[in-house]
Amino acid sequence: VAQRLDKLQKIGWKPRRTIVLCNWDAEEYHLLGSTEWVEENMAMLASRAVAYLNVDIGVTGPGFHASSTPQLDKLLIEAAKMVQDPENVSQILYETWAQSGSPLLGRLGGGGSDYAAFLQHVGVPSIDMGFGRGCPVYHSMYDDFVWMQKYGDPLFHRHVAVASILGLVALKLADEEFLPFDYTSYASELQQSAKHVENELLGKPVNLAPLYKSIEDFKEAASKVENHRKLLERKDWLSYWKKDPFKVRELNDRLMMTERAFTDPQGLFGRPWYKHLMYGPQQHNGYGSEVFPSLSDAIKEAMSLESSSSWKAVQHEVWRVARVIDQASHVLRGNLT
Repeated sequence: VAQRLDKLQKIGWKPRRTIVLCNWDAEEYHLLGSTEWVEENMAMLASRAVAYLNVDIGVTGPGFHASSTPQLDKLLIEAAKMVQDPENVSQILYETWAQSGSPLLGRLGGGGSDYAAFLQHVGVPSIDMGFGRGCPVYHSMYDDFVWMQKYGDPLFHRHVAVASILGLVALKLADEEFLPFDYTSYASELQQSAKHVENELLGKPVNLAPLYKSIEDFKEAASKVENHRKLLERKDWLSYWKKDPFKVRELNDRLMMTERAFTDPQGLFGRPWYKHLMYGPQQHNGYGSEVFPSLSDAIKEAMSLESSSSWKAVQHEVWRVARVIDQASHVLRGNLT
């Protein structure tokens, strides 16, 4: 990726937005390298970071997989449609990926990779991707270049594919006039997650009306901003916003800061470092992903205790989640930027 960006610069290309290439140390020591860097640069990241693209284990074998925050889903899929499948040169990667039978995109709730500090502590939209799962030599003495050259990716075509998708997504995020974020898919995802919570709480003394209302308001705000962006991207509107760059900046600020609005200063229930109330790690499995993690933790405790106070704690978490979704709606509409 760095080599290709260098070649682009040599022929005169300059990114509209800064691209920072990172290589983290001490990942196995509880993500120490990336976490310390994020905490040290938190003010800058909170005000300026557009997205974080993560490749933890780029290649261990066949089969592409990816996870993202929902507003980046379409961008990731578009990139996969522009890359040749390293396993089958007659197909594009997206076709093979879609036919794999597994869910197309995962969510970044787990805390086992370097995106954790960016997304779950600061609220930066993120992507993680790679080829292969369940590598038999992972973290063993055989996990080396020789194994990769002989078995993992003999021709390194999978490495090229990962670098291609990573580079295409980075270029789109850096060069598009308007940030290619789609929050309508985010709203749909939250609606589905709320229904799962409702099914889990059937017959319990918890009112989910605040959660549903906040998601509905967010869905409306997402639809309006998406239509507004499409309008500004039309050719007959080019001259309008070209004369007023602050219109572009204002819309991009709203798109960028909406993910931050899903964070809460108090953090998750009993785990205050994790600030993101939409996606986070499971309480007893740091690698597992959870939607509405603070609410999920409170529900599990209430199911165990079955006390009045524990169900009140669940209701409190419902209000907290609804509050940050309302906050995101205000940001997306431009009320708080």
